[in-house]
Amino acid sequence: MLPEDVLPLRGRVSAVNIKLTKCGGLRAALDMITVARRAGLGVMLGCKTESSLGVTAMAQLAPLADWLDLDGHLDLEGDPFTGAMIDRGRIVLPGDPGLGARPCTDSQHIWEK
Repeated sequence: MLPEDVLPLRGRVSAVNIKLTKCGGLRAALDMITVARRAGLGVMLGCKTESSLGVTAMAQLAPLADWLDLDGHLDLEGDPFTGAMIDRGRIVLPGDPGLGARPCTDSQHIWEK
């Protein structure tokens, strides 16, 4: 789904579920949120299976959403990144510069393949 796909949904759905890897990145996700809000639609930010890098990136937009489903990294065995954590139902963003996600040192072998 792209930003231009949102407006035609007005009157057909009550909300859109925006997934970072499907929409093309943070800028496209932000554009989709803007269009959805102008169309009077609710916004959910979600993922199915995503690394901590993707979840941490999408979590930057969390204050703009009505609902969040950003726990896809919890089912990922061998997540090559660290980043956003979930603590008692809340997403906690890392304090490091940029997105805050960092490569895991214990999965360095992933980068060498």
